[in-house]
Amino acid sequence: MKSVLRILTFLLVALLGSPLSPAAAAELAAGAKLAAQRCAKCHGKTGAGDGPGLKKINADVVPVDWRNRALMAKWSDEAMGRIIREGGKAVGKSDVMPRYRGKLTDAQIEDLITFIRSLAR
Repeated sequence: MKSVLRILTFLLVALLGSPLSPAAAAELAAGAKLAAQRCAKCHGKTGAGDGPGLKKINADVVPVDWRNRALMAKWSDEAMGRIIREGGKAVGKSDVMPRYRGKLTDAQIEDLITFIRSLAR
């Protein structure tokens, strides 16, 4: 887990190319940690959509590649929040995407969105 966070932090600094404010760094770190805990099994360690979790349940679904800037630009932060809160089925996407309402706070969801957005730069 710590190695994943180190890799993600390194990638973020490399991609963003500039030092972050302490608050922004904290949001990104919190989002990276949540992604590693909750999302990586399907969305992959780097957000590429290549996690092993879907193979385990024989799901014929390809998760969104969070690194794809053009694709990620299609969703507003509000839409992404709804997908995370309500799950894929609620927004006309795959029902394999679970809902996290009651499992993540609004602040955690915002941190997760901040992290996801950072990958598509």
